[in-house]
Amino acid sequence: MKKTEIIETKAGRLQGYMEDKIYIFKGIPYAEPPIGELRLNNPILKESWDGVLDAFEFGPEVPQPISPLTPQPHPKQDEANSLVLNVWTPGVDDKKRPVMVWIHGGGFTQGSGSRTNVINLAKRGNVVLVTINYRLGALANLVLSNAPGNIDMLDQITALKWIGNNIEFFGGDPNNITIFGESAGGQSVCILMAMPKAKGLFQRVIAQSGRAMPQGYNFSDRKTVTEWLLEELNLKSDDLDTFRTLPTEKILKASSKVQLNARSKGMYLAFGPYIDSNNLPEHPLKAIIKGFAKDIELIIGTNLEEWKFFNLFIPNFKEMDLDKLPRAIRSALKRIGEDENKTDFVIENYKKSREENKLSAKPQDIIDAFITDSIFHIPAIKFAEAQSSYQKNTYMYLFSWQSTFQDGKLGAGHGLDIPFVFNNFSKQEKWFIPKRSEETELLSAKMMDAWTSFARTGNPNHEGIPEWPQYDIKKRATLVFDNEIKIWEDPLKKEREMWYEMNIWSRF
Repeated sequence: MKKTEIIETKAGRLQGYMEDKIYIFKGIPYAEPPIGELRLNNPILKESWDGVLDAFEFGPEVPQPISPLTPQPHPKQDEANSLVLNVWTPGVDDKKRPVMVWIHGGGFTQGSGSRTNVINLAKRGNVVLVTINYRLGALANLVLSNAPGNIDMLDQITALKWIGNNIEFFGGDPNNITIFGESAGGQSVCILMAMPKAKGLFQRVIAQSGRAMPQGYNFSDRKTVTEWLLEELNLKSDDLDTFRTLPTEKILKASSKVQLNARSKGMYLAFGPYIDSNNLPEHPLKAIIKGFAKDIELIIGTNLEEWKFFNLFIPNFKEMDLDKLPRAIRSALKRIGEDENKTDFVIENYKKSREENKLSAKPQDIIDAFITDSIFHIPAIKFAEAQSSYQKNTYMYLFSWQSTFQDGKLGAGHGLDIPFVFNNFSKQEKWFIPKRSEETELLSAKMMDAWTSFARTGNPNHEGIPEWPQYDIKKRATLVFDNEIKIWEDPLKKEREMWYEMNIWSRF
């Protein structure tokens, strides 16, 4: 291991190592240990440490249940030492490079900043890359009268404060910070745009599969989930002191059981962020509609077939047939509070739309498209059009590259864009992540250049792609990332117009 020189920051001295001409610093604490009185409490910024911090290895992950997405062997979990961040930089100098802060996904119950290798993006784009951990699940979002809400978001804000105070010592520009993330990370960056406490901590946002769902952020849902958890733990609603003494394993076991119950009732983000008077005073989309983040430049987009990824986790999954499709659509409409009598109209609309656009109109593809639109695509469009009315540097994309995994059953599923953004491919296909090939390398290079160009200037255009216009509600120009990169104006217009008539959007 080739070690870096010891560098001095406002938080203290530390030493990292070199790899492929990139300086790497891992496991840097940005907040005080969230244990004891700080469990389920506001994070406290880490002011300093003593001596020289050895930043050679990733810190422990935040406590979380084991899932099919957890790496093998399972990473170490340690509540006390998990609020850490990691830095990759081309140089520890005074060149003030753009800073890109990656916020991981995982449904606000899974993941860590150590699971995504960002070195290739840092190297190609000459940018400083930072990844972070933040508290998850029942250790982040409960509704208790004597505990703050949205602790996961407060952790992210605290990490951004640390980065703003110290990133210049890693060759980064504290006045040019782009936050980006996928799934729950994409949702997080949208939420941060709407949070008063995050004002001024970043200048640009890239939201991958990010959105502000109309049916999300429900306080009463989070309160119900909290009550279920407390019942599992035999605690009263104000018994925070006892909660702070419980073993993490006991909390995780109870929260896993509660999460399964919540999903059975249509609450897919049982421990996700919610509207609370102190930290997230209103629905993020409402804040954006009012121009709260008008100074923030934005790229937002989704994958063409997000929901197909989640079919992988359905036991004994079988493709939808035509007889079962009406019942599935009726159930999905009911779950979002829509009129079930719209079922036939919805099916016919999707059939026509997909046939016109030369997409498969098989029953499974229709239900996947409906749920993709409900949770990801339409909320992202709404977010883009709201921000574009204030901020001209708003851009929309659609990732439609098709995976060959399981004979193409995944399509352009959820999360498939991540290896392209970071150029993380192997010689062989790894689960749904494609293998390294001329095709994947070419598309990856173009996405990386768009992301880093945007981080540098607020404009994602570069020589390798067609002119990517700013988003507006007249043309709705959307860049399609695929083997052929092109501009598609108002993609899948019939589906968008149908969704705009849905009652769930009436309050926005």
